[in-house]
Amino acid sequence: MTMAEWACRRMGLGPTTHAESAVPQGAAPGWAKTPSLPDLFGTHPATSELWLVEAKGSRRLGLRPRIKGAKQLDIGALVPVTHQKVLCGTSLERRLFMMIDVEDVPKTGNSGDDPTGSDVSTDSTDEETLEQDDEALLELARSRMLTYLALTSLPRDGLRITAVGRPEEGSAARGDLIRLLESDRATTELRRHVPSDAGDEDVRQQNGLDMLAGRLPGTDLMLGMSRRLYGACRALAYAERRVVARIQEERPKYLEGLPREVQPADGTFARLPERQMNDRVYEERIAEVQEYVREVREEQRDDQLRSVRDGFTMGDRGSWMHLIDLAPRLALPREEGFLEAATADTYLAVEEEALDLDAEAE
Repeated sequence: MTMAEWACRRMGLGPTTHAESAVPQGAAPGWAKTPSLPDLFGTHPATSELWLVEAKGSRRLGLRPRIKGAKQLDIGALVPVTHQKVLCGTSLERRLFMMIDVEDVPKTGNSGDDPTGSDVSTDSTDEETLEQDDEALLELARSRMLTYLALTSLPRDGLRITAVGRPEEGSAARGDLIRLLESDRATTELRRHVPSDAGDEDVRQQNGLDMLAGRLPGTDLMLGMSRRLYGACRALAYAERRVVARIQEERPKYLEGLPREVQPADGTFARLPERQMNDRVYEERIAEVQEYVREVREEQRDDQLRSVRDGFTMGDRGSWMHLIDLAPRLALPREEGFLEAATADTYLAVEEEALDLDAEAE
């Protein structure tokens, strides 16, 4: 799904949402109860059209999984509004590659010759959108919550900041959503002027982006994000806790009878009861809880929109000391053998040696 989202973003799609965690606008009530949904959905900012995305992947991807994926996208009456279907297939052998099938439907309006129907002057995460559209900002924060939670779970001494150059003027108009930093002139120039013992304030004084980053244990990856996106995600996390607190207060029965490992008691996980509910009852209870969570979240949507906007603004104006009570030291992952990529608000690095698929296994 990571590869699928990357590919769709290259086609101008905005942040995506996992289809089992929310209901897209315009979908029929049966969406939440359908067992086989596409993996992701999102809204294209240029056309305001809903995109449904199915991601298939394997070591050697064949035709059969792709046929299955196409059937998952054909959900008919569940989405009566106009929508675009995109099937992404990722295969590892012999090299990592993707196959993308986009439903061939006639386009209307002034979409030009672009097969995605996108306006090349529109960037799904451009400054104007983030500054003016609270809905887009909320969806961006929600789509990056796993990265935020990963950063908050890392040991504090493992957190670093890295200097990333701001996108060059006009790059958004060309659709350059993701930049490879080893060939990014703005980042190279910024790092040339920032000393090795610099802090986040030094990076900002050079008009650079001070991304917070950390290496995921047991992997060859580093993930990171900007201050303003971190602030937005932190605010959304607090807003989600308010949703949970309300559910616990209004419907405590939802927690009764569930396996005890999902009921933290005093910060610890209790043993499973000797007698557990059967799978059918358990699934019905989970579906009931999820439906009520969606209802409460929708009722509190205005609160979430305000919270995320405030967090985004505070993060942009503040410092990492203000956000995490820590001033991380500067790191240059490129010098440590990492290949780097970034958007205006997100960061990813992977060890170069990990990408050598021709290397012999020891």
